Amino acid sequence: MPLPRTPRSRTRPTDPAPPPLTPAEPALPAGAVARSGSLPLAGAVAGGAALALESVVNGRLGGHAGSVAAAAWSNTLSLCVTAVAALFLAGLRPAFAALAAALRSRTLRPWHCLGGAAGGSMVLTQALTAAELGPASYTLALVSGQTLCGVVVDHLGVGPGAARRATRRRLAGGLLAVGAVALPVLAAPDTGRTLALAVLPFLAGCALSWQMAVNGRVDEAAGKHPYPAVLLSFATGTALMVAAVAVLAVFSRLPEPRSGPPWHYTGGLLGCVVVLSAVLTVRRIGVLAAGLGMISGQVLGSLALGPLLGEPPAHQGTAAAGAVLLVGAAVLAAPAGARLRPASLPPLGTDHALGGREN
Repeated sequence: MPLPRTPRSRTRPTDPAPPPLTPAEPALPAGAVARSGSLPLAGAVAGGAALALESVVNGRLGGHAGSVAAAAWSNTLSLCVTAVAALFLAGLRPAFAALAAALRSRTLRPWHCLGGAAGGSMVLTQALTAAELGPASYTLALVSGQTLCGVVVDHLGVGPGAARRATRRRLAGGLLAVGAVALPVLAAPDTGRTLALAVLPFLAGCALSWQMAVNGRVDEAAGKHPYPAVLLSFATGTALMVAAVAVLAVFSRLPEPRSGPPWHYTGGLLGCVVVLSAVLTVRRIGVLAAGLGMISGQVLGSLALGPLLGEPPAHQGTAAAGAVLLVGAAVLAAPAGARLRPASLPPLGTDHALGGREN
């Protein structure tokens, strides 16, 4: 005997209801997301301004202590501060264990741990050229190299995450960054000498892009703990500069240091501020927002320091024009479709002042 048929429902199935929010993911209004992202963004701008001031400090120290000795002192001071910080941090043993495991499994290469060599070269160029170029021209040359080579580093996939293709838009941004540094160079009284000096910070900016990428790989391998990457960076830079001082002492004569004001010796402290602000802000608002914030801070800081150091008004005007071009270049060189959102907050939509993080 056939069983009675159950009448079929004429209603369409609906999507399952979304799970309720857990206490770890509270529903935040749009204003809260914007406010939570504004403070880290301000920290990135402050870190960029500290980098502009660091170039002035190390440049003045290099003027009376010698460029190599000034770079060695700055890196050594940064390393000492970082070593003392280990006494107050937790989770260091698991972080270094994870880093060692990544090196043994070859998911991380030993050359990824040498990013500090690029940092040491940047400090050396500060001591060599920052005093003669001035803060604005030095910063423009440094950030131009950083922007242009950042596109290449992203395309090659040197840093953590997937590679980002070097589109025509991003290449145009990198080339515009090179044009931005040409303005103060061409306006300088001695164009040839200024161009020769500007090449060094430009190359240091290229090295800085590589350093940021490999330090990101070390940070990822250490379980997202920033300390191993920071320690290795300062240790490598210090070893490189101390070796340079030793070679200079053997084959040449070290300059006799002259007395200077105490603030000439604070470059290493400013370097710690720069690295710490980069680590903290990248985690909160993403690489794109933090990078643009630091570029803005460097440009604004260098323009503010120019009048304080007695730069002529004509030079300040060309530097300001180059700064405008440089900020536009950084926006063009940013990954297409990247949105700025605090990384630790849940997405609340697509159209937001800080509505997403870097793709």
